Amino acid sequence: MRIGTQVAQARIMEITIESLESLATELEHAEMLQRDRLLRMCRAYVRILAIREPGAFSRRACHYGDEAGHCDNSFPPDKEYSDHSGPRSIKICERTTEDIATSGGFYHSWRRVTTYGGLAVGRAGTWYRSDEHGTGEVGQYAAHPGNHNVDVDITWEAVQPGDLATAELVAAERTLRDLTFPLTAARAAES
Repeated sequence: MRIGTQVAQARIMEITIESLESLATELEHAEMLQRDRLLRMCRAYVRILAIREPGAFSRRACHYGDEAGHCDNSFPPDKEYSDHSGPRSIKICERTTEDIATSGGFYHSWRRVTTYGGLAVGRAGTWYRSDEHGTGEVGQYAAHPGNHNVDVDITWEAVQPGDLATAELVAAERTLRDLTFPLTAARAAES
């Protein structure tokens, strides 16, 4: 009786494993079809935008730092993006960064690391991620503390479509659709 129970459990386990593998195959196939559809739609939107709205593709900055020029000592200097020699592209997802203290105390030095490289797409359909790396300091000012001596470089790297998450492709399709068909996006926002 005990051996028969083990055989029956093994048979159930075998069927369960087979059905799990079948389900996994179906889900992978559905995901692949969705990704392929999203990529094709994004490519078509980019081609349309390149012809109808070439100004939507702007040069990406390669430096972030203190604004040049006059700065009184009451406030920290304003920051600005400069050296717009990066790829001409449309921003899809924002890059996120974190400043990690490299010295102790309230007023401290820090280094910037990128936690997510964001996403942009160029006129030729090339996908890009960026990486911010550099340093700065939190300083004391009469009005309020703030960052100064900020010197951050931004590098851009092409990304293969297969390396994009499905959620990124969904966001890209939505952003590009809204840019391609702004009246439809405005009507959808009103309702």
